[in-house]
Amino acid sequence: MLGATESYKGLLMNPKFLIDRMTRIVRTHGLREAEGSGRFKQEREGWTSAVWALGLSEMNPKDFWVEIVTDEQTPDTKVHYLDQSAGYNHVMTYNVEIVDWETHVDDPMQLIRAKCAKAYPSYFFLVILARSGKVVYPQMIARDIRDVAVPFTEIWMLGRASNSDTSVNMVRLYPSPVLNADFDLRRALAKTKCDSMFLQKQTRGKGTEFTPLGLLYLPIP
Repeated sequence: MLGATESYKGLLMNPKFLIDRMTRIVRTHGLREAEGSGRFKQEREGWTSAVWALGLSEMNPKDFWVEIVTDEQTPDTKVHYLDQSAGYNHVMTYNVEIVDWETHVDDPMQLIRAKCAKAYPSYFFLVILARSGKVVYPQMIARDIRDVAVPFTEIWMLGRASNSDTSVNMVRLYPSPVLNADFDLRRALAKTKCDSMFLQKQTRGKGTEFTPLGLLYLPIP
């Protein structure tokens, strides 16, 4: 086992680890504290990115790893996978900005317009976690986005697909056409390879290797 650490810096984490970690935080501190406290902002963003990464793997089977960004204001997280088509490992990265759609906001376009008004790099992805409890009509939101100057490469929304706690609907709102993926979180996690929960990037020559870190003690904040 490696030494204890209280920092996410430089850690590439298996989505399963981040989802299990948020579950433990809810059990330890309660749902209200876990969802509302600034203390757990990074963990919430990591959880959202992990669910999004699992949805991507359902649409295009790959092994994704989530990195919580600690040394910059943006993006919130980075989601990585390996492209080996050139004969060596090339790390492909999604730079992800996370925003929660909560109950006090009636229209998700309020959040989208506010985010699009900021000077984000064009290679960033915006991922919206729907926590408002409201019914969503993706085609209508995608239509309204056409009138907005969008700085992001893509805009996605995550929410429940049904009353089940583990049923997830993931929809790409921008660019067109709208893409949908419904999946069960438990089944997606069961398919996740868990040989290692943590990796570290190491560059060697033209390629990049992911080095397993083995066991790591990362206490709940």
